[in-house]
Amino acid sequence: MYKFYSSNDMLSLIDYKELIGEMKKAMSNLALNEIIVPLREHIESGESVFLFMPVLSEKLKKVAFKYVGVCPENLKINLPSINGFVMIADSNTGMPQAFFDGATLTAMRTGAIGGAAVDMLSSKKAETMTVFGTGAQAETQILAAQSVRDIKKIYICGRNKPKTENFIEKIKKFTDADISLYKSEENLYESDIIIAATNSHKPLFLADLNKFKNDVHINAIGSFRPYMQEIDEIIYANFNVFIDSKSALIESGDLTIPIKRGKVKKENIRELGKIISETGVKFNNTKTIFKSVGSAAFDLYTANYFINKP
Repeated sequence: MYKFYSSNDMLSLIDYKELIGEMKKAMSNLALNEIIVPLREHIESGESVFLFMPVLSEKLKKVAFKYVGVCPENLKINLPSINGFVMIADSNTGMPQAFFDGATLTAMRTGAIGGAAVDMLSSKKAETMTVFGTGAQAETQILAAQSVRDIKKIYICGRNKPKTENFIEKIKKFTDADISLYKSEENLYESDIIIAATNSHKPLFLADLNKFKNDVHINAIGSFRPYMQEIDEIIYANFNVFIDSKSALIESGDLTIPIKRGKVKKENIRELGKIISETGVKFNNTKTIFKSVGSAAFDLYTANYFINKP
């Protein structure tokens, strides 16, 4: 009989350093074409989008399927904007082994993917962070980042001040870092790490390239449609650009828009998984940005991580 992993089950089991290690393996194996990931199917209805994603890893001998419903209007009726489930099965027998709460697994694996990028690309001395967003994705980005860096100061930027203040109080329970409301771009430019975890259709901030730290790192993990754009294209044109999978080149406006305008060349964008699989490649002390749109491969490896936890 298969097991169902609830949000509480996963919260009791997760170790972000461990899951970051699994996400590095997943990105590396995906970049080396060792995971079969068919194109995900989308069905759109108004502001809502429904996604269906199968995946197979012969290395793990596992197959998985993910369903996600992204319904932004849910926030108006006090429901989560992201819902769904992940199923993992033995690829030899086809027998289901476990089902997972999709929203929690998605948030955790996205956080861990961001944590992998922070670990690979940010300064080892990074200690100040600005976070745009106050949802589950922003929370797990913070938890994962602080598992690989000694974060001492965090600025939180949200559209709704009371919600942002509540988010800050929640995060304070999980970190010793000094957390405060984002007040101006001065906070942005003093940051070593910047995280964008929103559904914004327009860049969250105007970029003055001369004001960023020389080794600043940005995680852009919110936009996943061609018309969504969290980060100013001037940043993609002037930073070292990394992606979690090739899907980012066609799914997110963060990249499709500047590529179409000729501001960014595809050949200058690198898969982080290929960097992970190589030796001696370092990008510390440079301006870097990591664009993630997710992949069913990451859900599969996350599900496999949980079913193998003692």
